[in-house]
Amino acid sequence: MGEYKRPLRRSLLLSCSIFVVLMCSVLAVQTYMSFSAWAYEQYNKSLTHVITDLEHSIDVDDLQECIRTKMQSPKFDELQARVNRYIDDHELAYLYVSIPRPDGVMVSVCSATSEAEREAGDTEDWPILYEMVDDYTEESIQPYVRAWESADTSSITFFETDSEWGGCYTACKPLVASDGEKVALLCADLFTDSMHKEITDYALRSVALSCAVGVAFVALLLLWLHRDVTQPILKLERSARGFAEKSRALRDPSQLLFDDPHITTQNEVESLSDAISQMSEDIHDYVEDILQAEMREQSAREHAEGMSRLAYEDALTHVRSKAAYTRKVEELEGSIAEGQTEFAILMIDLNNLKYVNDTFGHENGDKYLLGACGLIRGFFGNTPVYRIGGDEFVVVLQGEEYRRCGELLRELQARFAATQSNEAVQPWERYSAACGMAKHRYGESYEDVFRRADRTMYRNKARMKKRIKDYVMPR
Repeated sequence: MGEYKRPLRRSLLLSCSIFVVLMCSVLAVQTYMSFSAWAYEQYNKSLTHVITDLEHSIDVDDLQECIRTKMQSPKFDELQARVNRYIDDHELAYLYVSIPRPDGVMVSVCSATSEAEREAGDTEDWPILYEMVDDYTEESIQPYVRAWESADTSSITFFETDSEWGGCYTACKPLVASDGEKVALLCADLFTDSMHKEITDYALRSVALSCAVGVAFVALLLLWLHRDVTQPILKLERSARGFAEKSRALRDPSQLLFDDPHITTQNEVESLSDAISQMSEDIHDYVEDILQAEMREQSAREHAEGMSRLAYEDALTHVRSKAAYTRKVEELEGSIAEGQTEFAILMIDLNNLKYVNDTFGHENGDKYLLGACGLIRGFFGNTPVYRIGGDEFVVVLQGEEYRRCGELLRELQARFAATQSNEAVQPWERYSAACGMAKHRYGESYEDVFRRADRTMYRNKARMKKRIKDYVMPR
């Protein structure tokens, strides 16, 4: 039997990853682009209707004369009243007739006052040819200037702007008098915040839908796994367990027969079942070898468990090792993903270990390390302590310890301070450490919390160095 060209685990991971990523990405991008195009099309239709309808009601020649004389005519007053009604009837942000200047000044000919502005006390309309000097920059007025200078006076120009009043989607069209002179720009604005919010909300709903489809896919995948993987493995496990029980109680090879579960999944499970069936046939001739193999397997299992314990225990200090810490980090990241995020990280960095090693030898340096570690272990009791570096330790505080984490930090620092100042003991028995702690905040990853605790610890270490420039050890 050779290696499979398409191992089951790799095929599952690859196919699921490709399907979910492609489905969510394509659907999200396509939805956002399609709905954006549709939304802008609707805004164009709405603004086109406003511009066209209002343009037909304006006497441009009269407006030209008003601009020339800077005097408001009765028709101008009618135009002012009409735009005041239009801005509320069509739920516009702004509606105005203006003349843009390339120097950044917008000359207001007629500007609508909304009902909300009137209720707020702004009851007076702007005077004709009011210059808005500081309201536009040279950059923000350029789209209006291009529309004003365009040779095509029959088309409506659409553009998006961002001013001190907020983001707007603008439609404007030149008003041309009977003599062919451009008089002003008729402009209508809609706020874009609501439009972008609608587009984003729709895209998010589509992504949520794609996630739901992904859940359905996973459910179907689990159903398939139950039929073609887990259920056949369960049958195989039962047959193997029954055979193992018989092999312990019997010594007659003729009675040691494996009950073939007849698996026909056409994958690795079927191959494994066939291999066990073939093995059971050979057991008739090799009972004694099988019994010895069982003993060797038991010994190997116990050895593996012992090696596993060693892998998760620091050889020198007998606290949890870096591998155990990595496993704890994975556990916490899983809890964060599930919303169970009540924990704090305590960083402990021993001071003066290098000084003790260099001055009193590595044997006493080990005593210093073991003693400091013993202080930490004794303080936290059954709570695991992780050694993540030569003189760096981490304690993860959860449950009741999390709720008392500030108190525990102060008590631990006090104990270290007491040992450091005790001149009655040997230098390597005067333990000192810089500590830093950080609680998990909503939305943070484990790495974010770790970095905050690490920064706090280093700031604490820097303050300790300022207080004690030289580590004075008694002779």
